[in-house]
Amino acid sequence: MDKLNKFFWGKREKKKIGPTGLSDLTTSGEVLGIKNMLSVCRELEIPPLNLNKYKIGLDVIKLIPESLARTYKILPLAKLGNVLTVAISDPFDIVAIDNIKAITKLDIHLVLATALQIIRAIDEYFSAFNLENILVEEKALAEAGIKVETVGIEGKEKIDIREITELSQKTQIIEMVNNILVEALTQRASDIHIEPYPDILRIRYRIDGILEERSPVVEKKLQDAIIARLKIISKLDITQRRLPQDGRISLRLASRDVDVRVSMLPLVTGEKVVLRILEKGSLQIDLEKLGFSPYALEAFKKAASKPHGMILITGPTGSGKSTSLYAILNRLNNAERHLITIEDPIEYQMKGVTQIQVKQEIGLTFASILRSTLRQSPDIVMVGEIRDFETVDIAIKAALTGHLILSTLHTNDAPSAIVRLMNMEVEPFLIASTLTLIAAQRLCRRICPKCKEPYEASVANLSGLPRDFKETKALFYRGKGCQYCNNTGYFGRVAMVEALIIDEQLRQLILERATLTKIREYARSQGMKTLREDAIEKCLAGEISLEEALRVTTEE
Repeated sequence: MDKLNKFFWGKREKKKIGPTGLSDLTTSGEVLGIKNMLSVCRELEIPPLNLNKYKIGLDVIKLIPESLARTYKILPLAKLGNVLTVAISDPFDIVAIDNIKAITKLDIHLVLATALQIIRAIDEYFSAFNLENILVEEKALAEAGIKVETVGIEGKEKIDIREITELSQKTQIIEMVNNILVEALTQRASDIHIEPYPDILRIRYRIDGILEERSPVVEKKLQDAIIARLKIISKLDITQRRLPQDGRISLRLASRDVDVRVSMLPLVTGEKVVLRILEKGSLQIDLEKLGFSPYALEAFKKAASKPHGMILITGPTGSGKSTSLYAILNRLNNAERHLITIEDPIEYQMKGVTQIQVKQEIGLTFASILRSTLRQSPDIVMVGEIRDFETVDIAIKAALTGHLILSTLHTNDAPSAIVRLMNMEVEPFLIASTLTLIAAQRLCRRICPKCKEPYEASVANLSGLPRDFKETKALFYRGKGCQYCNNTGYFGRVAMVEALIIDEQLRQLILERATLTKIREYARSQGMKTLREDAIEKCLAGEISLEEALRVTTEE
């Protein structure tokens, strides 16, 4: 026992071993005594290693991402030919070993080390690796005659974590964080932005798609404590200040269940935090309640009723694409169908639906998950976003073999999605054979119903009017501002939709690689309303203001 203890810890770090073993020798979250470690080494024929006596080259360290090393408590030691030697604290973690193989494309040789030694080595070597990269970059810039200036906050790297943790537990900080969250929920905010500046900590709420600054401004001296408090309740690493982190908070306010997605991003002035509020009760998952025009609603229903094919929803981030996809899933969700979603991130959990989270850092991409899920015999698959050829290739093949595929794409309008797919090197005959519906979407702020007032305006130079509209002036509406809408004149949002139905004639145009203009003209001749036309019709109906319609949509 003494010999093995000396082997692991050396003369200077020798510790007493109790009857249950060392508290910092852990495997799978349990205390692993020296005898058990020795047994594991013998049984699995994995040699033990004392990392305190081993030096690792920085060229080897970079083979595995730091986030992956910390997650699985692994450390690359040496590379010889096609074999990478890795220290691991849990040799039974098959998932970790498989992920290392997938990322490095190397054969893995394991040695056993304690979790504590691995964590210490990660802190030491990755810090040195990051510093070396900075020095190399600065040297290269200096040689090129470019002056390098380092900007930062004095003393930030030497911050007392224990002191900050204690401060974050004080009643003042706890109440301040709670008030920020409650205030955001009360004001119907979808996001909270906590932004560090050299002299202040600015907090903004995104309400109905527009950022509004919170008053009063928070003092700079409370910045670290507030961010530490958010890290604690979202189960993030309070000591990590140099890398981005993502977490989650579950809240219950009165009878409202709320999930908050937390994103931490390091800046030169501190850490910026964005909290995405996902209120389960506020999710509209009924197609009839999303505010679609009759033409768009019928197009969605018809496409969703088909047993196979592909439905694409396009638009920028925050345009309601995910909500529309969830509404389609909710309509199709029953005991007779097998539904799978691949998301990044999973925004809302749906009963009866298999939902999978993408993890790019370990090789769990949209494409790799989609390839595996097709072996699970799904009827309907929702792919959160099509980003590359591999993903769209697998999705199209799935649509051709009897699956209904739902996904999103980033384009400005519906016809542009066809050109975008061609630019991704998808053959026209595959696009024509699989697509059933493309819908471009935007969200406009709805006029507050409590302070809505009419006014008359000229429509002489206004595009997007109904095709049978003959008047020179029209009656529009706007919100004066009241206590109900917090004096903004708006309350809630409504969707503008441009629904492009893929019929036989349009399939022929796709096969002929017709121009975008020709595709758009044909679609409009069949009844498709553009985003601007849909918005103007909602203006005339008194749902949104003319200013909002012009802000969100572009002239055709």
